[in-house]
Amino acid sequence: MRQRATSVEEVKRKIAELKGKDLSVAVNRGRKKVTRMSGVIVDLFPSVFTFRAAAGDLVSFSYSDVICGDIVFRETAR
Repeated sequence: MRQRATSVEEVKRKIAELKGKDLSVAVNRGRKKVTRMSGVIVDLFPSVFTFRAAAGDLVSFSYSDVICGDIVFRETAR
């Protein structure tokens, strides 16, 4: 089933709501490779946002990755 078109502004708003919350992230790296990590969204910028993984790594993602479905967020319970 086709997904409803999502605007960049809508994605930015949703990610801003998730900032500071404990999240589980699945990143589709292509060719059936999926990287899973948990952590927190640290900063929001005009084109990208940064994610601090529980392992201490700082990773940046673009909002278009979320629109394309390459990145999926899930809130985790504390």
